[in-house]
Amino acid sequence: MRRVAVLLNRSAQGVTAARLRWFAAHVAADDLFVTERDSPDSIRALRTVIARGYDVLCTGGGDGTFMRAASELIALAPARLPALMPLRLGTGNAVHDVSASSPPTRRGLARDLAHAADPGARIAPLRLLDVDGQLTQFAGVGLDADWAADYAQVIKRHVGTGPLLALVRGVPGYALTAITRTIPRLIRRPFVAVKLIAPRGARALDGDAALPPGATLYDGPATLVAVSTVPSYSAGLRFFGNVDRIGDAFEVKIAFAGPLQVLRHARRILAGAPDPARVLAFAARELRVELAEPTQYHVGGDVLAPARGFHVALADHAVPVLRR
Repeated sequence: MRRVAVLLNRSAQGVTAARLRWFAAHVAADDLFVTERDSPDSIRALRTVIARGYDVLCTGGGDGTFMRAASELIALAPARLPALMPLRLGTGNAVHDVSASSPPTRRGLARDLAHAADPGARIAPLRLLDVDGQLTQFAGVGLDADWAADYAQVIKRHVGTGPLLALVRGVPGYALTAITRTIPRLIRRPFVAVKLIAPRGARALDGDAALPPGATLYDGPATLVAVSTVPSYSAGLRFFGNVDRIGDAFEVKIAFAGPLQVLRHARRILAGAPDPARVLAFAARELRVELAEPTQYHVGGDVLAPARGFHVALADHAVPVLRR
């Protein structure tokens, strides 16, 4: 059996008092670590995980929890990284789709812990992005960054902080955010002016055409520009459907649909349906995003302050991840 540690982010929406009691009853005390987001306790817990030589670390939270643990483990530079198994306890769960993590029921969590301990469970590397020095699995500007900011405001800081949390977790919360904040914002400002430059060249995924180093992939108004090394945003929506077949590269998606087209076709496009009239797709190893005016963007779902651009490159690091 593989040795498994569990690291829970107490700030994650799915890490409730009831779930903490469940983990305390089903995970040995020495193997369970509960920390606050960005707390020094998190580094201490990861040092302990490395020192004890655990084979697998289960992270309890969302994409941010997973990526902070991955980044901190890489920064500690151990001789061997434990494999990571994300437990679906956050608001954003894109990386959890990579591992096919179970729903966060008692049965689902027990199944994931058993899978993590199974010596036959497959482990494969997950490539990461470096966005201006910050490691992540995806980033973007435009509609997805606006939605991430709106979700944090509506759900994480208000509706989801009280007794209504159970009603707005997952898809209901996504829909509430879109209806109350993101769609009205989209109508007011449907596009961002963006220029995308590929310093090391790129490959168009709709026709497999190779573009030379320094090529401009796009210059004009866009609904969103997103980059990723994982297939989905969350909820199984495989927007980056080419990730698993483009080799040592990340996927670039550019959407330029208007508000009405977004409302009519959003779910189909986010699910990865090809739509060359509204979406372009490229494989690249480096991308420079230039914005006509300071604009907020997100890195791993965390929204950053408005900037005139950012730089994306395939990171030198990969992390081992349990996959089904």
